Amino acid sequence: MPRNSSAVTVMRIAYFSCQMPYPATHGGLVDDWARLNAMKAAGADLALVTWYAEQGRGLPQAHVDALRGVASVVHALPITGSWPDRFKRLARLARWPSHVASRIPNGAELAEIWRSLDAFKPQAVWQDAVYPAWLAQAAAARYGVPLFYRSHNIEHRYMRGQVSRATSWRDRIAWSLNLPHLKRVEFDTWRKARVAFDISMDDMHWWREQGFTQGAWLPPLVQPEKANTLLAPLDHEPEFDVAYLGNLRTPNNVEGVLWLLKEVWPRLLQQHPALRLQVAGSAPSPAIVQAVAESRNVVLLENPPDVAPVLRNARVLVNPIFGGSGVNVKSVEMLYAPARLVSAPQGVAGLPAHVAACFAIASEPEAFAQAIERALQAGPLADGEDLLARQRARAEFDYARAGEVLRLMRSHL
Repeated sequence: MPRNSSAVTVMRIAYFSCQMPYPATHGGLVDDWARLNAMKAAGADLALVTWYAEQGRGLPQAHVDALRGVASVVHALPITGSWPDRFKRLARLARWPSHVASRIPNGAELAEIWRSLDAFKPQAVWQDAVYPAWLAQAAAARYGVPLFYRSHNIEHRYMRGQVSRATSWRDRIAWSLNLPHLKRVEFDTWRKARVAFDISMDDMHWWREQGFTQGAWLPPLVQPEKANTLLAPLDHEPEFDVAYLGNLRTPNNVEGVLWLLKEVWPRLLQQHPALRLQVAGSAPSPAIVQAVAESRNVVLLENPPDVAPVLRNARVLVNPIFGGSGVNVKSVEMLYAPARLVSAPQGVAGLPAHVAACFAIASEPEAFAQAIERALQAGPLADGEDLLARQRARAEFDYARAGEVLRLMRSHL
């Protein structure tokens, strides 16, 4: 897409998000929330339909208010654990993956959605991730408008990987229920999408090999306020030598963090026994809690309310992720921190070569430990090639891309 930050005419978009985007407590939500804000800033009038896990308390008013700050129409639908809803979802598994089945509204919900969208008169439908497929594609057909899709992963492959990496039978069953029909639904979404905006260059090329040529790269966007906070000069020495920040419950992240703690960290401590590591993220699994407790000089920070203090409080940031697809949002945010960066190959997958070059990349424990050691010895980023490379990389994730997206969408109306 051409880089042009000029204003665009307001466009009415029915935006279907598979997850409650606020508060943005992990990478997928950060990606979604930043995009919503950027599209509004670029001239979109949004009608947002999203889902949240109902735990008996309803949706906090502060969350509703935040959604209304970016969208003129808001429908936040609960996914409940009630037995009637479970039976409905089980019945739908004959045709739909579990995560799609849980996002098919009941009759009363659907009638209310159509009532408000009829008044809104969308000019386009945005399906964010594969799981709102039923409702988003029904809306595109109802209003006779083009469907635009944002792909987060090659989902059917990503989901198989999560099943294989799950460490408990409960997780394995939960992830497995989403596999049937997922490939069909995902391919069908690509067929119906006028443009498929893909988070990953690698994934986009894979889809092109499957015969889909309407892909366009749309990486995660970084909100200016967050960028400015991360880029501000440090007023203190970092407390930790090394840090990891990411959700601590999905199987691929759990696998990577356990590898860091058990295979890499002991090698570093053999040579540098005073080094300190922080592991920070949401909802840590019991396996990670136990591994941290058994490790020396490691601090676990659960559910940090703000990522900036974590990313700015270490000399080296690491991303030891080996499974998945798409783009690691954590790697994008790491680019804005003042730290040196070390990653496994999957942590930089889907990014342009000049962005990946900002990371030291290693896949074996000894090589990963050595990369961290070299990064610690290199010291803080200073004026020169390293800093210029980092600045060039950050430009790929600028808010101006939202204006490009809207212009491309408008060309298809």
